[in-house]
Amino acid sequence: MKTATWSFVWVLLLAGLGSVQGQQISSVIQIGEDIQLIPLSDNVIIHRSYTVFEGYGRTPSNGLIYIVDSTCYIMDTPVTEKTTVRLLDHLTQERGLTIKALVVNHFHEDCVAGLDSVKARGIPTYSNKRTAALLKAAGGTLPKKTFGKKLVLKHDDHTIVNYYPGPAHTDDNIVTYLPDEQVLFGGCMVKAVGAGKGNIADADLAKWPATIAKVKKTFPEAKTIIPGHGFHGGQELLDYTIELFTLPKS
Repeated sequence: MKTATWSFVWVLLLAGLGSVQGQQISSVIQIGEDIQLIPLSDNVIIHRSYTVFEGYGRTPSNGLIYIVDSTCYIMDTPVTEKTTVRLLDHLTQERGLTIKALVVNHFHEDCVAGLDSVKARGIPTYSNKRTAALLKAAGGTLPKKTFGKKLVLKHDDHTIVNYYPGPAHTDDNIVTYLPDEQVLFGGCMVKAVGAGKGNIADADLAKWPATIAKVKKTFPEAKTIIPGHGFHGGQELLDYTIELFTLPKS
């Protein structure tokens, strides 16, 4: 599939992250050469996929899986078609789950690279309207359904809140919140503690801090925050991201 050309710098400051890093390494489940699962609970799993980008080496990207009974919801495709197919096969064939929907965080390849494979299986796909417009302009595959400010997916008594807080890493980036789990998937607008600014080619640097502040205000009860790249943590990821992109006072 055609998607927007992109690149990013993934930089982690390992000092001070030893306990978190050790916890994540110990819980990694390798399901393929370039894809891992990192369980956060019985119902929530990070999918982390890898690909090589020229000039940046082998780079990991995070997405999320939310399991409800015998079904699941996926936030972002893995970073390649191959790893997407492997994840879909693992969830359906090896875990016996029905995939109810895929939600795309933004229009970059680390969110949509496997969209063709997902749609080919008849899985409903969602994105913000801005994401669909950007994918269309880039000649990319479009999700089937779009939304504006908010999309709430419901499964029995469980909800998945998809929310557009404003421009940051890209003009279209959203966050996804799981109230029952107090888990927030921030995608690339949220930085792991110690990370650099990464790919800012499509960023709104001036509005980025305010957008994260809005996320922080909207979801104050979130206990686990998952960035697009790097290690998850708590509210300190939001604080770090705000600080990283706040211009120094003159």
